[in-house]
Amino acid sequence: MVALQSLLSPQTLTRVVSRQAATSNWLLSLFGCQPGGSSIENLGHGREGSYHIYNNVRAVGQLTAPGSAAARRNPQGVGRVNFTYARMHDSVSMLAEMLHNLGRIDDPATRDRAGADMLRRQTTTLSQLASNFRLAMLVGTLRDSLYINRQDDTAFFDFAGGGQQIGNVAARMPSGNKSKLNMLGTGDIIDTKWSTTTADIPGHVGKINAAFQQLCGGHLHAVVCGTKVWNYVINNEHVAAVHGSATPPFVVLERDSLDPAVGATMQNVYRARLSVYPDVVWYITDEGLDIGAPGAETFTKYVGDSNALFLGHNPSDNTISCYEGSEPIAERDGGPESVKVGLASWSVKRSNPTSTDIFALDNSMIVNHVPASTAYATVEF
Repeated sequence: MVALQSLLSPQTLTRVVSRQAATSNWLLSLFGCQPGGSSIENLGHGREGSYHIYNNVRAVGQLTAPGSAAARRNPQGVGRVNFTYARMHDSVSMLAEMLHNLGRIDDPATRDRAGADMLRRQTTTLSQLASNFRLAMLVGTLRDSLYINRQDDTAFFDFAGGGQQIGNVAARMPSGNKSKLNMLGTGDIIDTKWSTTTADIPGHVGKINAAFQQLCGGHLHAVVCGTKVWNYVINNEHVAAVHGSATPPFVVLERDSLDPAVGATMQNVYRARLSVYPDVVWYITDEGLDIGAPGAETFTKYVGDSNALFLGHNPSDNTISCYEGSEPIAERDGGPESVKVGLASWSVKRSNPTSTDIFALDNSMIVNHVPASTAYATVEF
């Protein structure tokens, strides 16, 4: 019973939920946007916040004659993006009568004293919901298709838009970084669908890399795609021409080489490098989320079967960050208010009927400081 009381104490419960949410998904960990991650930023915001966009330059410093004054130029422009933090507030309520009569799920013949095992499992579920809340924002930001829709009194994320839309959380990705990638305004880079074995996929990848250098001063660091697109790549004639018939077209990268916190979550992810452009990491996964109106969610892959996500920056360099907001919360009726920053969790014992309620709260927002540093391409059309 002491262990159960310790689990449900407010501070301990927040640590438990935060730790579980942090280890739930590799994509959040890769970008450092999980609770406690390297890309978390807390700027003291409440409900409203803002961030700045500051681009690199390719211009050359001005030449001046010896002994003359320094040339003067205007300060580099800074873009400011205002936003309202997205808010997740979820809970589960369990009647004492129900918990009192439970057997353990893993051993039904053994009584689950005070429902301790069930409470722990429900806490894990809330942790997963909290993790998926941030994950949905991250995926939507990477694709620049994160919408917030409303159904009656419920708001929910959607990647397709439509419905009673109440807001589009814009990542401000340039239009040329979408679809067939007319990134520089000189024509589509993806000029042939990748299922065509003669499509010049290495040429496409090289042009995307060059476009990132021109747009934001970055380079192509990684590609995220599903197995369908990956099979197009490794069966491509131009890719085969580079590696030859005696060697495989790619090298599989072991998960052990990663940060253990990231590698442990990659159960359904393959990492590889092609013989052509060996400095680009490919993440191959068919994972997804159930997205849409409550009760009518649709399984949606992080990256569609006809798409590929190109990252023109290192995922861990804070180009994409998770800002955490805050709000005052009283954990129980008549209780004192305390400011909850980012992800927080607590439990409340209620009477009439006797129950235990577990709550999870998160005020956060995924932001892309360099909108031109990602591209979401349609490679099959």
